[in-house]
Amino acid sequence: MFAHVKDLEGFRIAAKDGEIGRVTDVYFEDTDWAIRYFVVATGSWLFGRRVLVSPNSVKSVDWDERSVCVELTREQVRDSPDIDTDRPVSRQQEAEYHLYYNFPPYWGGVALWGRYDEPGGEPSAEDTAVAEADKDHKVGADNHLRSVNEVLGYKVIATDGQVGHVEHFLVDPQSWAIRYLVVHTGKWLSRHESLTTPKLVDRIVWADATVTINTSKALMESAPEYDDSRTLTREQQRAMFTHFSVHPYWED
Repeated sequence: MFAHVKDLEGFRIAAKDGEIGRVTDVYFEDTDWAIRYFVVATGSWLFGRRVLVSPNSVKSVDWDERSVCVELTREQVRDSPDIDTDRPVSRQQEAEYHLYYNFPPYWGGVALWGRYDEPGGEPSAEDTAVAEADKDHKVGADNHLRSVNEVLGYKVIATDGQVGHVEHFLVDPQSWAIRYLVVHTGKWLSRHESLTTPKLVDRIVWADATVTINTSKALMESAPEYDDSRTLTREQQRAMFTHFSVHPYWED
């Protein structure tokens, strides 16, 4: 099962003892291509403060009811490090956040979530040491954290010119890995959408509002069409990887 990342906007975040707020944005990392935080507007109970909620805390997701249950209390959220979501998030702030919640740092290993393939693992002594070191190391903002709201609509630049724009991201809600970009390659009044893989993304440039991919316009435009009204099958996914001559992620 895959979900459109943008569809998470407006989801209710429910703590053990009540509602925390609603999702207004999602931050993902453009190196490992995983969702790292939900940006949550808390409303009046926390004076409108926006907080970050990590997939490490997610207990369950109800897609029909548009809600996410997390293993947190409102008190924990209230007392969590105050991170200004209007500014880039630094690794130092992330380390402080992970130490506060006792989460293993996702940057502390070679797997998608540090030492784990999925969020929710227990931190080791080594994990804590990594986070402690980064908390005390004053560095600039982590430019690899991106806002989904910002990147949707970015122009997609192939090796030989612009080929469309980013329409959606498809995420695996088990690992919270972004598996596909949905690229609109049609003309102004037509609607032709195709999938591509983050493996082909070379870089994202905020100043230019562009996503550069390592493939040609012709290959992107001739990719199998994606229909978001139908379930994406493994055969369709394999056809896309074959089209771009890229190894499927599930065989890595």
